[in-house]
Amino acid sequence: MAGLGAATLIMAWLPSISKKIKISYPIILLMIGAMLFFIEIPLLWPNPFWPDKWLLYISEAIVIISLMGTGLKIGKNYSLKDWKIPFRLILITMPLTMLAVYFLASEFLLLSVPASILLAAALTPTDPVLAAEVQIEDMTAEDVNSVEFSLTAEAGINDGIAFPFIFLAVLLADNDLDLSMWFLDKFLLKIIIGVMLGYLIGITLGNLIEKLPKIKGINNPHGFVSLSITFMTYGVVELLHGYGFLAVFVAALSIRYTEEVEGHIKEKMHDFAEEMEKLLLVVWIILFGGSLLNGILTIANWSGAIFALIFILLVRPLAGYIGLWNTNLSKKERFAVSFCGIRGIGSIFYLSWAFLQTDNFKDKGLIYSVAAFVILFSIIIHGLSAPRIMNRLDS
Repeated sequence: MAGLGAATLIMAWLPSISKKIKISYPIILLMIGAMLFFIEIPLLWPNPFWPDKWLLYISEAIVIISLMGTGLKIGKNYSLKDWKIPFRLILITMPLTMLAVYFLASEFLLLSVPASILLAAALTPTDPVLAAEVQIEDMTAEDVNSVEFSLTAEAGINDGIAFPFIFLAVLLADNDLDLSMWFLDKFLLKIIIGVMLGYLIGITLGNLIEKLPKIKGINNPHGFVSLSITFMTYGVVELLHGYGFLAVFVAALSIRYTEEVEGHIKEKMHDFAEEMEKLLLVVWIILFGGSLLNGILTIANWSGAIFALIFILLVRPLAGYIGLWNTNLSKKERFAVSFCGIRGIGSIFYLSWAFLQTDNFKDKGLIYSVAAFVILFSIIIHGLSAPRIMNRLDS
């Protein structure tokens, strides 16, 4: 309790300290986790993995809370024209990244076809949690920062779009794939249901939040409603055969887009979601930092390290630059968006979800180990470079 309490307390000042020293705070948390493991603080350290169900629950909670905060950052001052950049990242960059990762996984890591598809689908989405420092910072600002907006919107959308390919990998592993049914059900139907229900829930609740306080005696809700809306939306949409990740982001967007006047409630909702996300993030990264010293990296060894470096330094930047070709972004902005595709907790959720669906992935430990290398290198490389890149754009 003492060790975990002290570590989470540090998070109160870490974001502002990291801005001052231009080093992303996940790097510092990672070092704290490694130190706590080294001095044998008796936490529930992964050995080197947690059970899949634990991984699933904690990563799922962090990601959906983060998606609510991500959606609430984006207000009406972003037009349809601004959305062209994130949609290009989804429609061009994401498929290119997935194909490249699939090729590397099958040819370099020698994984099976289902395992290669799983790794590609799990690693392709950018992470809404660890990417907070390159996303929209001031949700009330009227000036559109194209880089921050593009990275924020991409992180919100791509988690839901990756899920059909996780299903594809599981169906292939079970030798139970009907391609037309997969496309119609897991790809089209579940995405459409997620978007539509997320929009309906968001519009309905957004109007309630805006209009109910105009009735005498009814006050604005507290910020904690963002957490209630997050879990309710996710649960309802998953029960009704849609993608909950996508629905939570769309619901948060719709809540912001129902604003008639600028009020403080949307900011309170965003701030509460962000605080909860950071609290859970501290716990996750500290335990992840300990697992790095507890053998998770030794499974993939040097091949995992090479794969991670190629992925972070070549695959995402090249795919991103191709996706942003012939746009109105400057060269500096195209480089920033392309390079700052941060990977993280969402990847662990996808892998744990897939492993709970079937026992037919033979290289489970290797896949987790490669993902750990990618997350570790992303935290370090992007954590050292992204604050400086964003700072140069502002100067």
